[in-house]
Amino acid sequence: MEEFLIRLQESDFGVWVSSAPTLLAYPTILMLHTVGLAMVVGPAWVLDMRLLGFGARMPIEALRGAFRIMWIGFAINAATGIALFISEADEKGLKWIFWVKMASIAVALIVTSRLRRVVFGGGKVTEMVPPQAKMLAVASLALWFVAITSGRLMAYIK
Repeated sequence: MEEFLIRLQESDFGVWVSSAPTLLAYPTILMLHTVGLAMVVGPAWVLDMRLLGFGARMPIEALRGAFRIMWIGFAINAATGIALFISEADEKGLKWIFWVKMASIAVALIVTSRLRRVVFGGGKVTEMVPPQAKMLAVASLALWFVAITSGRLMAYIK
């Protein structure tokens, strides 16, 4: 596995991302990754908080379009995340915290998809939030917190 990760990191693309003397490489990719993160987690947290009773004056139906923003953000994050991973594959691919981040993102996406079905999948949306939606909202908040925290901790945990 380590041999594969080293080859990936030392590929032309990996070297370009990590060391090209241009703002179009690592700095722009990292900035886009941050924007994608905001597009995924921001709307998810707004929806989750609304389902938990905060901002009750906002109709839940008004948040239906948040999923489109989240999936666009996820596409940005997937592309930029792959590029960032390739640039440091040998280091990141062997860290347990990286795999915690990946697992929490995967489960958060499953929870988000389930939440969409529970809240918006049955036709007309009511302001009465089902208990299952509240549990999914709490899980979503926790999972995105773990994903963000573990992503940030990758710089500090060996």
